[in-house]
Amino acid sequence: MAIMGLRVLGRSAMIAGALLMGAGAASCGSQSSQAATTTTTTHVKTSKAPPPTTSTTLPDPGLAPQTAALPSTSDPAFQARMRDLFNGIAYDSIGIALKSYLTLDSYLTIKNLSNNGYDYAHRLLFEFALDVEAAHALIASQGSSATYVGIQVPTSYIHWINPGGCYNKEGYWNVPGSRLLYKVGGTLHSIGVASLISYRGEWYVVHLGAESRAVRVGIVDNPAIGAGTPGPPGGC
Repeated sequence: MAIMGLRVLGRSAMIAGALLMGAGAASCGSQSSQAATTTTTTHVKTSKAPPPTTSTTLPDPGLAPQTAALPSTSDPAFQARMRDLFNGIAYDSIGIALKSYLTLDSYLTIKNLSNNGYDYAHRLLFEFALDVEAAHALIASQGSSATYVGIQVPTSYIHWINPGGCYNKEGYWNVPGSRLLYKVGGTLHSIGVASLISYRGEWYVVHLGAESRAVRVGIVDNPAIGAGTPGPPGGC
């Protein structure tokens, strides 16, 4: 993993701070690994155009009970969320990137911590914002534009987390180490998505750069030229 500690108090982190306050108030089958191919070009440096969004705004899934449905990696809604994750990184827009992220109500439903809302706001969401900024800095350093290619999910690493594991009260599917693929100047690059978990048969990001960290800085998970190496297996 690459640790980017230079921009941890940048725009995405500050925007996340406002989001944290709202979240804190809320608390007081067989598949094949694949990458969807697209030709969406995203400018990674300053742009006057608004960041693009591709996913459809739906009711918060966390308002309904969890299910044991196994998500599909080819589901168009999932692919759109991963494209939004990339666009959020490329534009340094936490608002767009959050369209790929597990919602607060979903987290409150599945986790069994005494401070679920606080943990979501002050650990998960804040670290996600730092990781978005770190990944943005990396991609911006690679060229003036980036073309999103797809998401490669290591489906052989998908595993079910039973209730009682990983501090949860509801079970969910987890898959570690997916690869977000993009091209800069015709060269394929990739970064890891540390952890996806399921809610009601859909995949959502819960950790981008790392599941845990010793220092609160942004982390890019195993950046690579080429598709990189998915995984490793395990995790929560």
